[in-house]
Amino acid sequence: MNPVDSLVAGRKDCDSRPMSSRAVLLFVCLSGLACAGPVAATETFGLEGDQAALAARPQVEWVEQAQALERRADWPGLLAWGQDWARVDARNPLAWFVQGRALGELGRFDEAIAAYRHNLSLAPGDVLARNNLGNAWRDSGHSHEAMRAYRAAVEIDPDYLPAWHNLGLTFYRMKGQAGVTQALQKLQVLDPKLADIWRAFAVEYSVTGDARVAREAIREWRGLSKTRRARMFGILLDEG
Repeated sequence: MNPVDSLVAGRKDCDSRPMSSRAVLLFVCLSGLACAGPVAATETFGLEGDQAALAARPQVEWVEQAQALERRADWPGLLAWGQDWARVDARNPLAWFVQGRALGELGRFDEAIAAYRHNLSLAPGDVLARNNLGNAWRDSGHSHEAMRAYRAAVEIDPDYLPAWHNLGLTFYRMKGQAGVTQALQKLQVLDPKLADIWRAFAVEYSVTGDARVAREAIREWRGLSKTRRARMFGILLDEG
């Protein structure tokens, strides 16, 4: 199954096909959150009129409407919905994730980056937000920053295939075929196992999209120490 089609933590990632600025539908419901009740009364104190009505909405309504707006590709509507959500529940990462999703589709990448960063300040372990932050950096022409975001995602969850896919293809777009070859040569000298793993991700998986290739590479990756993993990224990100 294509990683774009697999649900992760109740959501689909935004654009796991990194050469495209458009994305398949992203379902923004996180596991467990869709069943949450309305915003606590202490958070609605002092609100009046429309804002009080917004604050009274249960979490499931926010999630379902975000899904509906995305299915219609109503990106201005999704942005406004996310902004309203953040007004009454500013510490909910999903409110910022929704805004990042909409802003990315609207081509407002600087704002999308800011929204995803806010999301991550509230939920540092959110690999979907880190992946989508990478997409926003990539689509705004900042491939190196994009790779750092994808790296952070796979360091948190090595099994998250879309970030590996994006990492490999973004590296290719940034460095070209010659750069891929050079990196593999350096890794081969430094640590042949690292070269095998990166070849699987950057060449085989990125080209074929075969998840079996990626999962075998991930199995090998999990067996490496943090020091060896850092060596690979040091070569790829020109960190030494």
